[in-house]
Amino acid sequence: MKKTWAGKIIIGCMLVAMLASGCATNPDGSTEWQKTAIGSLGGAALGAGVGALVGGKSHRGRNAAIGGLTGAVVGGGIGNYMDRQAAALKKSMPEAEVVRDGDKVFVALPAGILFDTGKDDLKPAAKDALAKAAATLAKSETNIIIQGHTDSSGTDAINQPLSQRRADHVRDFLAANGVSSSRMTAIGYGSSRPAVPNDTEANRALNRRVQLEISPNEKARVEGSGNN
Repeated sequence: MKKTWAGKIIIGCMLVAMLASGCATNPDGSTEWQKTAIGSLGGAALGAGVGALVGGKSHRGRNAAIGGLTGAVVGGGIGNYMDRQAAALKKSMPEAEVVRDGDKVFVALPAGILFDTGKDDLKPAAKDALAKAAATLAKSETNIIIQGHTDSSGTDAINQPLSQRRADHVRDFLAANGVSSSRMTAIGYGSSRPAVPNDTEANRALNRRVQLEISPNEKARVEGSGNN
């Protein structure tokens, strides 16, 4: 019996230590569970459990402006690299939703922060935030898809080109601030990809957004694989 309880105590201490190693402080001073540390613990059952924890309903609820989250966990070098990208972007754009999901980072900015209603010219305050984000993105080894989204109000003939112009202007501004154009793609989706149902004004506001999908390029993947 003594051996049994001793074994349980040792195992419990090991689990506490491993989980504690996954809790880290971001550059903005906030503390969160790092998927890199959790993902590197290994084991299919543990991986599935952690994936359910960080990708469950509460996780999706906190990041309602970003649709299609998988809850995937990627550890090792590339996971750590994308964790740092997410933390830096959170610090530079506190008003944005920033989520690291699998090997990608998603950033959603409400259109109202970036543009006046029905317009596609960036607001001065939006330029300040995007300039800070550009400083991070310019130094990273990533590809960036800039997506323009609207709610379902109005017609596709208005919404789709408006979303494209907004995505184009964000791309052009980032390029003017040092982010390589070859790494960026701008796509306007209009109202075709809502993050949440367009059934309330609050939800429609979430759907009016510009979203960045940031993924590691081949160079980052090669370097990350060497750090596993």
